[in-house]
Formats: sequence, structure tokens, C-alpha cells
Amino acid sequence: MRKSAPILALLLVLAVSCGPANPPVTTPVPASPTILPSETATVRPTFTVQPPTPTSIPVLIEGTLTIKVNVRSGPGTSFASLGQLEGGKKVQILSKDKSGSWYQILYEPAPQGRGWVTAQYVQVAAGTEIPLDTTATPTGPTAVVTQRLNVRSGPATTFDSLGMLEPHAVVSLTGKNATASWLQIDYPSGPGGRGWITAQYVQTEAAGNLPVLDDYGTPVAATPVGTPAGPAVTPTATVGPAYADGDSQTDPAVQVTFSADGTREFTYSSQVSAPQGDPEDWVEFTPYAVSGNQAQLLFSLSCSGNSSLDVELWQGGSILAGWGSLACGEAGKNIRLAAGKTYELRLTPAAGEALRLVDYTLMVQNRP
Repeated sequence: MRKSAPILALLLVLAVSCGPANPPVTTPVPASPTILPSETATVRPTFTVQPPTPTSIPVLIEGTLTIKVNVRSGPGTSFASLGQLEGGKKVQILSKDKSGSWYQILYEPAPQGRGWVTAQYVQVAAGTEIPLDTTATPTGPTAVVTQRLNVRSGPATTFDSLGMLEPHAVVSLTGKNATASWLQIDYPSGPGGRGWITAQYVQTEAAGNLPVLDDYGTPVAATPVGTPAGPAVTPTATVGPAYADGDSQTDPAVQVTFSADGTREFTYSSQVSAPQGDPEDWVEFTPYAVSGNQAQLLFSLSCSGNSSLDVELWQGGSILAGWGSLACGEAGKNIRLAAGKTYELRLTPAAGEALRLVDYTLMVQNRP
């Protein structure tokens, strides 16, 4: 046992002396931090922010009426008058029709809060661009009205009247009665959004392809081939009277003051009828003269309908004698009147028994 100790010591010395001269240096690796549940990283998504889509708001353009005008339900004198606005009144213009001769304005008394006035009598700032009206036109089979007609709740004059359609109105057709003497149309205020008009006073090429409906608008089964045709039915006209716009000598439909640097001419279109409807129209004007006390005026009057017009000239509350006359069909008739005085034209249907309806257009020009 004593001999083993020196041997163990010798082996230990040899082991140390035989090791590497430069032992490797170990670089410590930093420990990864421990993330506690409350410190868990949140990945935030990135968003591309889109600008909000602007809401379509009509641009209102201010205008000023230069004379008293009718506000109509559509862009034309054939449409019903919804009321009148005085000269000098400010209006808010929404759009113009395709011809640019009518402006659509805000008009609170109208069912849709809008109406149409003649652009000729609306003054806007120079360079103002009025947007074009983009109202959708009727789709599908259509017809054009040629006379002022009643819209009825069924295909006969015995059905209730729902309202009136003016000449040149375009309607959407939805059906016809068995004899094609009445046509069903889209009419929002009618039962189920429908109404009926006589076919006698409309122009259309689509009647042959319309479905046949009964008095209640229900489709009728097709008649078998070979079935004898029923007796022909003559359609009854349902021409309506002129809209009573309520104008008078003290509250005329038109009031115009001519001047060298202002209005020098005007055109006015309307309807009169008797014994029902609007029996008279009053048009007021004040002429001017550059020199002297006599004004030179040119009058033109065109008419259509089943009657002619009687035209009277009034001044100072009385009928004026000796001024001449004005009849339907006359154009450029030269009449001299005192400058600076106010005159009124009274237009009425000629005498007769049955309903007399006259559409007319009056143009007056004041020459320098």
C-alpha cells in the first residue's frame, strides 16, 4: 500500500503536463429573456385608410326672376302650372333640360318639392354653368300624349279621375283593355301605381304587344283562334279643361316692364278653356320708347285646339278702343301704344256651347 501512493502522484503530474497549452475560451451566450403572459407581443395589422365616399348632394345655383312666371310640373308650357313666382324673387336652380330653355328649381309647394321655370326669365351670374337634368326617362313601351287627358282608375269614363296629363307628356305603357281603346300606364298616385288613359289621344307603336287586362288590371287569357270578334268599341275622348291658374286683371299671369337696357321681348304660353277650367288669362306689359311718347310693339299669336281666342286690350281698368285687334295666326302685327303706360291683354276662348280648349303662344316685342 505504501508503494502505490508515489505511483498515483507520478500519474497526476504526467496528466497535467500533457494537457493543452492554451485551453479554449468559452463565450457565454446571453440567456433569452422570459416573456411573461402579460408581456406577450401583439402584432398590429396595418390598414390603408380610404377617403370617405362623398354623398351626392345637388349643387344649388342662385338665380333671380326677371318677371312673374308660372312654375310648371315639367320642362314645357304643356305641363300643368303648379303656381306662380313674382319677378325679383330669388330661386335655387338644380338643373336644366336638354334644350337649355327650362330650369328645374326648388319649389316647396310642388309634390316633389321641385318645379320648372322658363330659363329666359331667370338671371344668373355670368359664366354660370347649369348642370343637365339626368332624370331617368320612362323605360319599356311608351306613348306620347297629344291632348290634355284624364287619368282614370279603370278603362272607361265612368271610373274616377286620378289626375291629368298634359300634351307631349311621355308615359310608360303596362297594358290595354280588350279593344285597345284604353291603355294602362305607370301612374304612381293611382291604385297599385297604375292608371288608364284613352288611346284616342296618344301616339305609340307599342299597343299591339301590350298584355290585355280586365277592368281591375288582371291579365286576361288569350282568346282562342277562331273565336268571333266582339263589336267594335269607339273610344270616348276625355279631353280635360285648362288648369285654373287663378290669374286676374289685378294679379296677371305675366308682368313685364320693357326697357332699352333690360327686357325687350317676351313669350308666354298657356291654355284657356270654357265653360270649365281656366276661362281667361291676363298679360300685363309696360312699353318704352327711346324718343317720343309712342312705343312700337310687334305682336304674334299662335293657337291650337278646338276653338279660337278673343283678345282684348285694357288700360287703366277699362277696355281700350281703337287699338286694332289680334287674332290667332297673326305674326309681327305692328301696334303703337303710349310709352310708360301699363296695359293688359285679356285672352278668352271664343264663344260656343261645348268645352272650348285653346293652347296658345303669345310673343310681344318692343322695338327701340
